[in-house]
Amino acid sequence: MRLTKLVLTLLLLGLAGQAACQEDDYGEDDFGGGGGYGEEEEEEDPPPAPAGDGAARELSSVADLEAFMDDNDASVVGAFLEKEMPDPAAVMPEDWDEDEDGTWEAPVVMNPELAAFNSIASSLYNYRFAFSAAPDVLAKLKSKTGGLYLYRSPKFLSAEHGDKPRERFPSTKLSESAVRNWLNSKAQPLVGLYSSSTKERYSGATLVVFFNLDFAKNAKGVSYVLKRARKAAAKLKGKLAVAVASSTDLSYELGDYGLPTDKPNTILMGISAGGQYYAPADGAAAFSGDTMSEFARAFLAGELTPYEKPEPEPAAGGGDEDLSDSDDDYGGGDEDDEYKDEA
Repeated sequence: MRLTKLVLTLLLLGLAGQAACQEDDYGEDDFGGGGGYGEEEEEEDPPPAPAGDGAARELSSVADLEAFMDDNDASVVGAFLEKEMPDPAAVMPEDWDEDEDGTWEAPVVMNPELAAFNSIASSLYNYRFAFSAAPDVLAKLKSKTGGLYLYRSPKFLSAEHGDKPRERFPSTKLSESAVRNWLNSKAQPLVGLYSSSTKERYSGATLVVFFNLDFAKNAKGVSYVLKRARKAAAKLKGKLAVAVASSTDLSYELGDYGLPTDKPNTILMGISAGGQYYAPADGAAAFSGDTMSEFARAFLAGELTPYEKPEPEPAAGGGDEDLSDSDDDYGGGDEDDEYKDEA
């Protein structure tokens, strides 16, 4: 009898403890001021999208335009007479009553041409896009009817060698494929920037000069290289493209050519063609107009052999291990079979 009472008492105590735990689980922490169902924390607004790759900037003034075009890369500018306009596809409802409903006006929408421009800009993220409908900006662009304009980088432009400052898209109808093909064929000057965002524009064989490409801190060095590169490129036009690159920004590519990656202040050269990479036969020769021309001549004559990266050496202690007895190391064999039979 005493044993029965003892068991009942223990059961009652257990139920009481469980109920208390449930009250704690759904108490003030969850529904009050500090739990998961209390006062909701205010969600922070997401940061604004950067006006960089894939985002078309709006230019509100001539100063904005000039700042945008002062860049190492080309600038693509869309000029529009208006940002918004009455929807050209809107139609007044048949039952519209001007006495009751007022004068009908088409709803205002974004200019369809600007909408098409923004869509293209978001797709061609390796180009820099901007647009404007400001009258003073359009006057600076000398655009009376609007249009799409390409401005080559003023830092690489060479009027002496035939580079034109700007090009205009030859149609009023914008399509992604047409704009892409136009930009790829027009964006780069005679000697332009070769970077992670521009290298796809060089579809053919390209001679790249890697060096300290810093207009602010190495102005004389940049001028020295560009002068000689342009002279060589003028003679190679139609045979071999020529570009310049920052040896620090593209240090990860130097190994593809077999060039040293630990000499950022040395002027180096390489040629990329069809997925193969070439370095000068005399890699130790100092850069000059003559060595650059000789490098190009040797490549075009088929005298160079593409560089092949050596196979990575196996890790220390590596090699093929005999795993035939691995079952024994982990308790395999007959014992495993017995365990499977029991299971």
